[in-house]
Amino acid sequence: MNTSSITLPVTPYTRFRTTLDQTIERLGLCSEEIAFLSQPQHVHRCELTLVKDDGSEAIFPAFRVQFNNARGPYKGGIRFHPDANEEEVKALAALMGIKTALADIPFGGAKGGVQCDPKKLTRRELEELSRAYVRAFINILGPYRDCAAPDVNTNPDIMAWMRDEYERKQDVYAPGFITGKPLSYGGIPGRDTATARGGFFILEELVNFSALNPTELRVVIQGFGNAGAHMALFLHRAGYNVVAVSDSQGGIYSPDGIDPFRIQKYKKHTGSVTGEYCKGSVCDIEKMKLDHVQRVTNEELLELPCDILIPAALDNVITEENAARIEAKYVLELANGPTTPEADALLDVRGVMVIPDVLANAGGVVVSYFEWAQGRSGRQWTTEQVKEDLRRIMLAAFTAVRHEAQRHRISYRQAAFSVGVQRMLETMRKRGWV
Repeated sequence: MNTSSITLPVTPYTRFRTTLDQTIERLGLCSEEIAFLSQPQHVHRCELTLVKDDGSEAIFPAFRVQFNNARGPYKGGIRFHPDANEEEVKALAALMGIKTALADIPFGGAKGGVQCDPKKLTRRELEELSRAYVRAFINILGPYRDCAAPDVNTNPDIMAWMRDEYERKQDVYAPGFITGKPLSYGGIPGRDTATARGGFFILEELVNFSALNPTELRVVIQGFGNAGAHMALFLHRAGYNVVAVSDSQGGIYSPDGIDPFRIQKYKKHTGSVTGEYCKGSVCDIEKMKLDHVQRVTNEELLELPCDILIPAALDNVITEENAARIEAKYVLELANGPTTPEADALLDVRGVMVIPDVLANAGGVVVSYFEWAQGRSGRQWTTEQVKEDLRRIMLAAFTAVRHEAQRHRISYRQAAFSVGVQRMLETMRKRGWV
């Protein structure tokens, strides 16, 4: 059998490895260092059994991948999604390890997932599934071992249930067990806007460094969930011209600019960013013409004329197929993994600057660190303190990446991985691990 002809399947983890392997080659690491960076330290999996409201039983695969804890306790969110699987969770855990090192906060990288559709669960069923996850992995979680957080389809209520379950089972008081909790239950102000605010600080620094005028910049945002919506509001307030936004049902585009506050209001009432103009597939064409608005698909939105493109929803939306049609000069990745390695290379050749996810969306884990520290110390942080310290940490990370990119004439993604990997290795060497 000719094994050289075998093509390995492309997965989120193989995409991560593409960038990691380039970093490893560039840094000239030894085999022991490569082995430590290339695979997770622990992969935990189980099946959660849920008794539903109708008395039937349902079984959900669940995962917790602990990638690297050289710099501190494992850290990473838990996602509830029908497509959650081990390869995806492993890739996200690895990226979290790079992200925490790049932000220079004392955490490692981890991620969790439950393969379920939370929209099909009642509130009681969702609570029981959340508590079941903690019971299943209780021996590997903890404030000084592995600190979890929200991710896709999980929220402060779920974090509160998980904290309560851990404290009940362990008979301890542990506000640092999990982050992203409600303010009334050990949370921290600004956690809900942290991902967008951190990305906004990065973008503002990039714009200032490049001597650009925000009022002359057109911005397209794919995704109008927590990160995308808050980013749109921040940019609008700062004078940027947001020309298009979208959600899972499609988007709207106006070259004259749109008002994200107005879009947010209609989305709350109708469930869609197109709700002011469309009901389902039926749109008020006259009103759209009057407001100079067009309806676009998520695929079309990526290729709209703009200066800044912000993918803030799904992974793998910028691909080898559409990269040549991306008109933006800058891509700020608020989503995890929105650009494939093939597309990344094409954009780099074309001179499109990509601010990678491990830098652009690190604001969430940075403020999670503040919440974890708050839980350990018992000292409540203020909104202004959170904003100031988040800005300081994000700009320090951006500066480190910019200097690395300029010094070695490499892309920002390659520079971000280089900085993160070198910081991880520095700690590992001091601890005698390699």
